[in-house]
Amino acid sequence: MPESMCQQAKHDFEKAKRETAFRLEELEHADAKLTTLEAAQPPDAAAIEAQKAEVKQARAQWKEAREIQKDRRETMDDLCNPHP
Repeated sequence: MPESMCQQAKHDFEKAKRETAFRLEELEHADAKLTTLEAAQPPDAAAIEAQKAEVKQARAQWKEAREIQKDRRETMDDLCNPHP
């Protein structure tokens, strides 16, 4: 039974890693779009503000995914490498 729990924990951790990578990619894309909008002439203030909000949301989602990944790693470590 502990082996299957360990395997599930490993699976959950790998899934969390993929989600974190995806969220980081979203954040980088949103940030690049913001940089492009800020460099545009003339600048579109409304578009810039909307993109800033998107970057903020993407950053929050990435941070949340990182925390979940950290929790999944701790669970995996506890289940797969039990300490006596």
